[in-house]
Amino acid sequence: MSTKNELLEKVQATIDAQQGKLEKLKETALDESNEAIDDIKEAISSLEPKLDQAIEKAKEIADAADDKWDDLKDSLEAGWDEAGNSLEEGWDNLTDSIKNMFS
Repeated sequence: MSTKNELLEKVQATIDAQQGKLEKLKETALDESNEAIDDIKEAISSLEPKLDQAIEKAKEIADAADDKWDDLKDSLEAGWDEAGNSLEEGWDNLTDSIKNMFS
């Protein structure tokens, strides 16, 4: 079982890592062919809402009153796991697509 702060740290670390990957991908898109750019832009567009969802879930966790934490913890952790997994899955699909484009 994790505390609210531990869960927030985990959430923020994931969000920061994904935002970094997304920014790197945006920079890479500038150097690629038009076809690759279109595919990368499409993939970025599908990832951004997932990242926004993860950020919203982090806000829910942060806004949970400390006296309600025990009641909400399981629900918030499950919600974060779902949002985080969705983000990771989207990222994995994107990187697979990019690898296939260049192989």
